[in-house]
Amino acid sequence: MISAEYLAKFLGKGDDALALAKKAVEEVSNAAKCRCVEATARLIREDGELFAENTVLRLKGNDIAELLKDCDAVYFFCATIGSEVDMLIERLKLTDLTLAYATDLCAGLWVDAYCDELEKRQRARLEEKGRTLTRRFSCGYGDMPLSSQSSFIEALKADKFLGLRLTEGGMMIPSKTVSAVAGIGYDKSDFKSRCETCVKRGSCEGGICGD
Repeated sequence: MISAEYLAKFLGKGDDALALAKKAVEEVSNAAKCRCVEATARLIREDGELFAENTVLRLKGNDIAELLKDCDAVYFFCATIGSEVDMLIERLKLTDLTLAYATDLCAGLWVDAYCDELEKRQRARLEEKGRTLTRRFSCGYGDMPLSSQSSFIEALKADKFLGLRLTEGGMMIPSKTVSAVAGIGYDKSDFKSRCETCVKRGSCEGGICGD
């Protein structure tokens, strides 16, 4: 998912950093099990709140509202590289703290790269329909509270499908797990094509686009 050369940039310079990075990448590569649950839903605006239609997902904060201001739907997911990576890091802490640090760093970059792939894949799907995807946004970014992660897990049933759970502080277990949302909209450079490319063409209920 990431290269040793990329990881080495965060570990220092020279052959020692690269050798350490290679070990860490190998460890994570053997342990990681990338899995996700994802969904799309119509974005509802009601009484100043944003939520995904027919779900418990509530999107709180001015920053996420700004990101989604031109969107009529959302793509959201929970992604993890598994509890095996957490166990690996804990084992390494008992035998090699330097490698444990590098492996922990590698695992964090690994799950981010996995999320990049999910985002890229969804964007490609949408572009085929004349739609666009904003950048992803996670709980704890800006003023979107970390406590919102519970609604991601519940909306996606990620506890059932991925075995996710939250600590009392709102952190997810396994630790190398990400919840995120991105907005779905139209290419504003070509509003004329909106109805022609709309995913709801032929079944429009009216008022969805605000046109």
